[in-house]
Formats: sequence, structure tokens, C-alpha cells
Amino acid sequence: MKVKLFLASALVAFSLPASAYDADLAKKLDAFYGKLTFEAFANSTIFLKPEAFVEAIRKDPSIVVIDIRTPEEQAFIRSGYQNTLSIPLSELFEAKNLDQIPSDKRLVILCHSATRAFPAALNLKMLGFSNVQVLEQGIVGMAQVSAPKTCPVK
Repeated sequence: MKVKLFLASALVAFSLPASAYDADLAKKLDAFYGKLTFEAFANSTIFLKPEAFVEAIRKDPSIVVIDIRTPEEQAFIRSGYQNTLSIPLSELFEAKNLDQIPSDKRLVILCHSATRAFPAALNLKMLGFSNVQVLEQGIVGMAQVSAPKTCPVK
């Protein structure tokens, strides 16, 4: 009985690594991330500097900002831009939220410092949203660009 139990356990243990990942998903990821070479990043326009963002929304008010910060972060500092979708990253890839995102508009992903926005943008691109950018330095960069350059001294 102990030998049968040992053999059954060994069979299960050795078969796990063979099925430890989703092969179909791995193929999709390889097809997408395989294109992300050094040259692709060097020529990429995925990162948008805060100054360029301010200029872009002045010229094109149809740009959609997707603020993926948590509700707590958004309560502290909100995006004042009118075309902002507030969808926390933890909910971004739910069908109801993906359906809100226009596929025909330029999208700019915003978080605190671009740490979460970059993978979110890559995954949105993987899903077929083609015109996606990351606001470099996130809300921190926007605060620096929007802050007064000089303060009057009293």
C-alpha cells in the first residue's frame, strides 16, 4: 500500500512541471514580448513627457487619460483633465471596464510615477489598443510641470 501511495505521489509530482503553465498564453506572450527588442524601445513613443502631454491635450482634446491609481490615491490628487477614465489597475482588465475604453482614441495611462502604467499600457496594446502611451513620471511629473516656477516672496 505504501509503495502504491509513493508511486502515485511521485507520478503527480513529476507531472506538475509539465503542466505548470498555460502554453497558449505563453505563445501569445512570446509573440508580443518577442517584438520588444532594444531597437523597438529605442524607437518607441510609448513614454510621453509631462510637458509634451500638456501640449498634446491643448492641441487634441479628444485624448483619453486612463487614471489607474487607487481610489485613495485619486481622492488625494485628482486629474483635472475632462476626458479621464478613473479605473484602478486592479479593475482595468475587467470586461465592463475594457468596454469603456475607446479603441479609436489616443490613450494616455496615468499612475503615481509610471511604474504601474507601463505594464498596463503594454497589456492594453497586447489586447489590441494600438494608440497607447504612458505619462512619464505619472502624476508626480504632472505636479512638477503644473507647479509655479517662481513664487512671490512677501
